[in-house]
Amino acid sequence: MLNVNPLPKYYRLAKILRDDIISGKLKPDDQLPSEESLSKTHHVSRGTVREAIRTLIEEGLIRREHGRGTFVSSPQPRNTLFTLTSFDEDMRRQNRQPSTKVLTTEVIPATPEVAERLKLAIGEPVIHIVRLRLADGQPVAYEKRNMAYSLCHQLLDENLQATSIHRLLTYKCQISLVRMVHTVEVGRLTAKQAKLLQTCAGVTAFFVDRLTYTEKDGHKYPAIWFWAIYREDNYNIKSRFQISSEI
Repeated sequence: MLNVNPLPKYYRLAKILRDDIISGKLKPDDQLPSEESLSKTHHVSRGTVREAIRTLIEEGLIRREHGRGTFVSSPQPRNTLFTLTSFDEDMRRQNRQPSTKVLTTEVIPATPEVAERLKLAIGEPVIHIVRLRLADGQPVAYEKRNMAYSLCHQLLDENLQATSIHRLLTYKCQISLVRMVHTVEVGRLTAKQAKLLQTCAGVTAFFVDRLTYTEKDGHKYPAIWFWAIYREDNYNIKSRFQISSEI
């Protein structure tokens, strides 16, 4: 049964099912219980079940087969959807060992650009985090995050090398991440960027800009500004190019 929690019920149910798939409790081609069965087991409405299923289908974790039901999808190596799942989960689905190196964790005054993106006052305290993400010991992505200090100052006390920021936000700080708007551009790495990712200048890369929203009192507002570089030769991206996507 899902406990009382400010996070949306479908979000929590999707997380339960996702964990079962990633852990191997639900294996490729296993059939999921029916909507009615999931509804009774987790004490949620069938509408909540449908939303959770839809989320996992969009992530590529499960598939619907007309007239048969819903099944766990086979792993898709080196292929990632832009969702709000963690980097570690994505890498493990690809049978790769994830690791993280924290380059910067600090509180800084919001610059005009950061203030504009996060709808903050210029100079308001902002948590600035920079991390290098690795798969099998090889740099795959360089990530920067900015968020209001008041959103979840507890992050500063956590080991961000060993813990998912997404999980900390949603489960420790109880922040519901309900919407994201992202853009993906293809470009070539500068010498400085190439050095960070241990590759050659001029190599093709994906440049990602993502704004994630939370919700309070029925209103959505920007919570995290995420910017990253992904090595094109080591990280394949399958992205839904939408102005916005609800999760």
